[in-house]
Amino acid sequence: MRRRTAPVLQLVVLLLLCCLAHLTTPQETTNLYAECKGIAGDWIPECWSATYAQISFGGDRTLYFTPYLSRRWGNALSPYWQARALALIAGQGFDAYEGFEGGWMQHLPKKLPPTTCPELGRFKEACDQCDSDSWLYAHRCHGAWQQIRPTIINDTHAAVQAWLQASKQQQQQPSFSPGDVVIQSRCSEDTLLSHPEFGPVGFSFYNGIDAAATKAIYIVAQPGKQLPACAAIRAAKVKHLEARYPNASVQVVGGKLEEDFLRLLFAPVLFKDAQSSFGLWAALANKGQVFSVPMLPLYTNVTTPDLGGGWHWVAAPVLYPSVAEAAGIAKNDSEVLMKWLQEH
Repeated sequence: MRRRTAPVLQLVVLLLLCCLAHLTTPQETTNLYAECKGIAGDWIPECWSATYAQISFGGDRTLYFTPYLSRRWGNALSPYWQARALALIAGQGFDAYEGFEGGWMQHLPKKLPPTTCPELGRFKEACDQCDSDSWLYAHRCHGAWQQIRPTIINDTHAAVQAWLQASKQQQQQPSFSPGDVVIQSRCSEDTLLSHPEFGPVGFSFYNGIDAAATKAIYIVAQPGKQLPACAAIRAAKVKHLEARYPNASVQVVGGKLEEDFLRLLFAPVLFKDAQSSFGLWAALANKGQVFSVPMLPLYTNVTTPDLGGGWHWVAAPVLYPSVAEAAGIAKNDSEVLMKWLQEH
């Protein structure tokens, strides 16, 4: 019996002709920015990528992001929000290669369509102010994330609520009364007079607490890290607050990462510690009143950017290592260190 090869040959020929026609016929170019005045249809953004997290821009109007996965939440969230901000400013969609693992951060958006038109000037400024080594410490990068605080608030709270609901009562939102104050107090061997961007804040920072409205003050600290100087600072802070606000109960709380973040996030009144990225992302998503010392002028002279209603910059002194060195204060000089904090 003869094989029927003709139909197969005809099919191959037809496929070749179709491919040839596709290659030789001019294709219609899609203008991805048709609704955006003054933006070339084939514009592709260019920007620094992070050392530990990666971004890339495809020709499909999308920012592709590979996150930095770490239990250091401040450093993990910094590249994420920097990438989200750049996507919005550049008029791009957002597509995370993978999401965060576990916890509330797994519920943060991983894929979003473009919703804005590119703002070329703001995009260039945001890129220029954040080099590849700074993405893990986005408090250094003043150009992008500070422009999307409403997005940070909405997406953080949505992610936390999704996580709380999925946890089936294993995790609960902290309970506060109106006027309650939460104070972030970060202190450890690697930060106290050891890191150029960290330092304890002078106690005058807390003079703005409303004595009439405040019945409870919670100091969020890390009790497990009992560096003698840190323990002394906590004790002195409690004593100072109890003396200044005798009608308020003062408690040191904290320890678990999730619980500490939720305390900062839901605090009616929050005093954020100096230059902490963990505190920064919780504070930016806080819907109450937030008090913070100015940022450091690392890339620009902008130290008090406009972060919208409820955010208050307080010009309180901070005992950064450079300040301590100039004052002749060493880490083991607890008495001198306490005196400086009490007098500032």
